[in-house]
Amino acid sequence: MNPIIIIISFISLLIPAYARASTESGSQGRHLSITQIQVRNAGDSIELSFSCASVRFNTRKPERITVTPVISDGDHQARFPSFAIIGKRERMSPALQYNATMKYEDWMRGSILAFESNIKLCAKQAILTTAVVNNRILQDPDVEIVQFTDTAETVIPVLTTAEKLAQDYDFLADESTRSEFDEENRSNAVSILFKTGSATLLPEYRNNSRNLDLLVDIILKINQSPDSRISHILIAGYASPDGDIRINSDFATLRAAALKKYLMRHTRLDSGTFEVINGKIDWYGLSQMVGKSDMPDKETVLNILSVIPVEGSSGKRGRKNELMYLKAGVPYRYMLKNFFPALRSSTCIKVFYEKNKNIK
Repeated sequence: MNPIIIIISFISLLIPAYARASTESGSQGRHLSITQIQVRNAGDSIELSFSCASVRFNTRKPERITVTPVISDGDHQARFPSFAIIGKRERMSPALQYNATMKYEDWMRGSILAFESNIKLCAKQAILTTAVVNNRILQDPDVEIVQFTDTAETVIPVLTTAEKLAQDYDFLADESTRSEFDEENRSNAVSILFKTGSATLLPEYRNNSRNLDLLVDIILKINQSPDSRISHILIAGYASPDGDIRINSDFATLRAAALKKYLMRHTRLDSGTFEVINGKIDWYGLSQMVGKSDMPDKETVLNILSVIPVEGSSGKRGRKNELMYLKAGVPYRYMLKNFFPALRSSTCIKVFYEKNKNIK
């Protein structure tokens, strides 16, 4: 997915200014047109208006372009309200007429008008691009502008190999975003599953082969690229609630270690690259599965998972026993069959990358 580039050329130097902006994006033929730009000082306010139309926008999936007009003098900046254009399968929103007002401040005289844009496809967002109108706005009438350029083209930041891959795989993240482990970070993780009572990693079991190949392929692509490297890999091992709690905790550790060993063997990464966590019984994962299901007694099960402690005390049953006794064990047997197999896992939570030191 390529970012939008806005190119603006002036038709007139008079204020209010009239300009034209267009966007091109590689071979996909994206073309966004901003015309009839007018900026004027009206009393204690600045008024901005222009027309925006999607001349051509070929895409396979829904895309959303957000455009924000900005004025700046280098030290100060003020942003007009953003607007969005949404496209799907070569159909775009109709042309719109933009009108907005903001309070005038002294620094705005002689400032620059620019358009910031980014493009978002589903949950993935491209890098912000900015194009500057090649003239200063709100100039005094007697100021003569001797030199100007007909067009101004945005310089697009060059993405590294890892950054490009991260646009498609949410388990990839920049090293600068790494923080303490949190269960909620698992939403886009890659899981390797294990059989009941086992910590042996079997590539042929369920979807393991596909997920293992994906992890190895991504890691090798990044580490073999000239501009990126893998900096850290977070792996957590888990077990399902069935069986002895202490034994399951041991299985969780062994499962995480098994995935680490596999990745080290197939990628030649050092042991220090990995962080291995014992997630123990995967109560969080179970709660997420129950919440998305239509299982019997769903709300009661969710309440037990959120309120009842794991360990029982003072004659009170712990969480697992409460689930087993609920409605003669019917909900528990449902979870045992439908949810527990996916909880016996070694989960690659995040793969972190960074730019090679010799790349600027």
